[in-house]
Amino acid sequence: MHLKKFSTPINFVFFQACWFACVWGAANSYSLLGPALVALTVPLQVFLLTDRSKGEILFIIICGLSGFFLETILILGGVYTPAGLKLQLCPPWMAALWFNFAMLVSISLAWLKGKYLLAAVLGGLAGPVAYWGGEKLGAITVADSFALGYVPLILLWAIALPALVYIHNRMTLQNKN
Repeated sequence: MHLKKFSTPINFVFFQACWFACVWGAANSYSLLGPALVALTVPLQVFLLTDRSKGEILFIIICGLSGFFLETILILGGVYTPAGLKLQLCPPWMAALWFNFAMLVSISLAWLKGKYLLAAVLGGLAGPVAYWGGEKLGAITVADSFALGYVPLILLWAIALPALVYIHNRMTLQNKN
């Protein structure tokens, strides 16, 4: 197929649709809507838009599992509270966002390869904006204090995005089929 030529816009549309399905679904008692869409679109994107390397697949798994643990730490630390939280663990819809984000790093944000300072700035700005959007849609409540809510998110994403760009680059270079 010739879809790789259109991989960035296709990936970006899938990313946004999945983000909205996860966040809107969590806010409106459809918390499995987003994870179901992510479960459909991530494999589809791997098959149609990437080289399908072992490194690519492993990166997605590592990103998703790392996100689960990072979000759990944020929840336990009181940085934010997901709507309808029953356990002090990252909910499935939030973990699905990290699997979804792995595809964004792999495809739409591939231009950040080697640009770690730019990735840190972008992560520190865009990451917290996603949580703000999630709060506005009713999926989460961020801590009342900027220092306790958004500062940790800024720091996390200023580190996480360049780290993920680096990890993706290393894994896809070293683990080709």
